[in-house]
Amino acid sequence: MHIPDGFLSNEVCLATAGVAASAVGYSLRRIKGDLAERTIPLTGMMGSLIFAGQMINFPIGLPVSGHLMGGVLAGTILGPWAGCIALTMVLVAQWALFSDGGLTALGANILHMAVLGSIGGYAVMAAVRRRFACRKRGTVIGAVIAAWLSVMAAAALFCVEFRLSHAPGEFRFRNIFTLMVSFHALIGIGEALITAVVIKVVLNHRPDLIFGLPAPSSQSRPLPQFIGAGLIAALAVAAFASPFASEYSDGLEAVSERESVAASDNGISGVFTDYDAIPLGDWQNLSVSAAGIVGVAAIFALSLIMARTMRQPAPQLAGAASRE
Repeated sequence: MHIPDGFLSNEVCLATAGVAASAVGYSLRRIKGDLAERTIPLTGMMGSLIFAGQMINFPIGLPVSGHLMGGVLAGTILGPWAGCIALTMVLVAQWALFSDGGLTALGANILHMAVLGSIGGYAVMAAVRRRFACRKRGTVIGAVIAAWLSVMAAAALFCVEFRLSHAPGEFRFRNIFTLMVSFHALIGIGEALITAVVIKVVLNHRPDLIFGLPAPSSQSRPLPQFIGAGLIAALAVAAFASPFASEYSDGLEAVSERESVAASDNGISGVFTDYDAIPLGDWQNLSVSAAGIVGVAAIFALSLIMARTMRQPAPQLAGAASRE
């Protein structure tokens, strides 16, 4: 559910950007102390997986499709703060590289998917998990509930923002709300199922990587190997599965088409205008695959740059300091 330019007023865009920037800044401060060697590479891997997953639109039983949002998935594995950063990297890369979502609406998209999805979704998941004696089972059930709720919350919040952005009578707001909630109730089921499958895989192979769960007594697969496997999976999904995504419009696009809501023609585009815009002749599927590979690589590279930038400098010896 990437909002393009022109759907929301400038005032709403500024307000959502301010809330999103505050949440992202706070998230960066929360993870800064332990991110260089572990958190950010893992964050980059999760961001790459979510980027690849979001390229695959799945049908929902109507002439409408949905795609993974990934906020609860990232929050459950990385924790709410690193999860917020992972989704923010994904959304920035999607706009900057492929014009997916609008620049003026970037704050709203980050608020819906990174802040509500990761931070809010983690809070719901953790609240459900505490009610289960078996924390692994509670994690899966909590993530499923939180994933569905995060999609519904994002859809409902968009409706509020859209209503605040337009004069009464300009659009049929009741129809827009009904369609958004109905479509995303079904999309949320897909979100919940994908989230459950990925978390079960992680619980089976590296349960210590689930945020908030105690580490097992015996170490399983080394972290670099796990990150490498995740990157290979992201590249495989982007290269081989993304060209076969559903051709139906996603939930927000379907609503905008039915209710004649047009995106702005004056929005600032990214490097490419779409995921199939990389010039590879008539090979459209190959162009989509190339876009997925470029996006996966860009997000992981961005995470490594962030890790280097934010790494704490090694403390100097007192004697060396005195000689200076």
